[in-house]
Amino acid sequence: MRRSLLAVVLVVLAVGAWAQAVLVQVEDRSLAVDLADDLWPTLAGTVRYQGPTLSPNDPNWKPAHSYRGIPLSLLVEALGGMQEGDLLHVIAVDGYAKALPWAVVTGQSPLGTPILAFERDGVRIPTWDEGPELVFLPADGTVSNEDMLAALGEQAHFFQGLPSTTGLLVKAVQWLVVNWDESLEALPAVGAWPEEATVTVASTEERTYTMRELETHFAAVTGPGTFVNRVGREISARYAGIPLADLLGPWPPDTEVEAVAADGYRMRYRYGDLVDEDGIWILAFKQDGVYLPFDPGYFRLVKVGPGNPRFESARSARMVVRVEVHGTYESYTLRLQGQVERTFTRAELEAGVGCPCHAHTVTVTRNGEAHAYSGLPLWRLLAYVDDDRFPPAELGIHYDDADFNDALAANGYTVEIRAADGFSQRIPVRYLARDDRYILALKVDGRFLAEADGGPLLLVWDDAAPVPEGLRRVKWVVEIVIRPD
Repeated sequence: MRRSLLAVVLVVLAVGAWAQAVLVQVEDRSLAVDLADDLWPTLAGTVRYQGPTLSPNDPNWKPAHSYRGIPLSLLVEALGGMQEGDLLHVIAVDGYAKALPWAVVTGQSPLGTPILAFERDGVRIPTWDEGPELVFLPADGTVSNEDMLAALGEQAHFFQGLPSTTGLLVKAVQWLVVNWDESLEALPAVGAWPEEATVTVASTEERTYTMRELETHFAAVTGPGTFVNRVGREISARYAGIPLADLLGPWPPDTEVEAVAADGYRMRYRYGDLVDEDGIWILAFKQDGVYLPFDPGYFRLVKVGPGNPRFESARSARMVVRVEVHGTYESYTLRLQGQVERTFTRAELEAGVGCPCHAHTVTVTRNGEAHAYSGLPLWRLLAYVDDDRFPPAELGIHYDDADFNDALAANGYTVEIRAADGFSQRIPVRYLARDDRYILALKVDGRFLAEADGGPLLLVWDDAAPVPEGLRRVKWVVEIVIRPD
């Protein structure tokens, strides 16, 4: 057979609705191919294959068939391609697989161009129930055993010790994996896309994606990540999802990104922090190869990377239904002064209020309207600086009731709350000690406080809390100071 270019027609894929999909995996990147889509150019051609030659007088050529499908090289190149020495494993639903070297995948072998066929003799999937199928399209329309041996050597297919090209036709293909470790258990799920699993991205424009669209239109990244839950337990998994920066498009580093969950929970991120030396934040839809369930949500924001990055569970927004791009991400801090000093960053404070074990919600009525404010109890913040007993800095916002110095509070001291504009209020500690009703609020009615609301940090208290005479709420809080009486 001559090694010439294929005399085939380049056409556009147009198949009927079909639920099955094929997952292409190159290192940590993957892409699902839904053969009901028209995203990929295709090749078409007629070919016949040679079976085992059991008799010298019978070359055992099988009947010719016409095929149409997507070149494997296009699918692999979409994820960065292969290198010489790599093997592309074409794996069927039942685990049957064939390994193809780089030269074969790129059509530089006597086998011709390999395709993922979705149509045979004009019959398309799903009516053609043997597809999708690995098929080779040579220029002369024949694939002989000699061609196969020349192209694959020891990786050729044999039947009863005899070469047979028909064994190369992998049917019901489910995965295309470069350098597969041959572990069937590790192969991720593909194509199980609940119709109700959607997420809206409000970036340069607003668009709602289905899970199918996300996995077939964007390259997903798979990697390990570890989140620390509310009791300090570390939970590690391998997540697969779309890099958040890819979904949002390019923005200045100081742009603010906000994730919104189905239950109204919100978490904010700095765009420039979505990718760093530790890893990347992704909108994950798989955990350990399995699609995330309805509970705790089809989509979750997690950080993954080769070094298995560690992050607080509060930063890992789950049940995500919407991701928004806002204005500039403004950094802020809260400084605490007492026997020691401690400064919390915006990320620490917002992660703290994101955890139910740290946040407290109070009802505040003003001008006849009641609102729910959520924030960090003031007395629990005092525990970081009232003496030399406090949680380690690497834990961020973390409560241990024993850290609060009750004896010091019983002796009495005054707590001064200072605002960015110089305004301040003083509160005797007896009003605050072990009372969650005084808070530094970060949210009102579920949304983060804007500057016009008195945010990002606002001193408020519950309607039912005892209040010193003349105490006023403090907007734009930047500092809390313990002052001896």
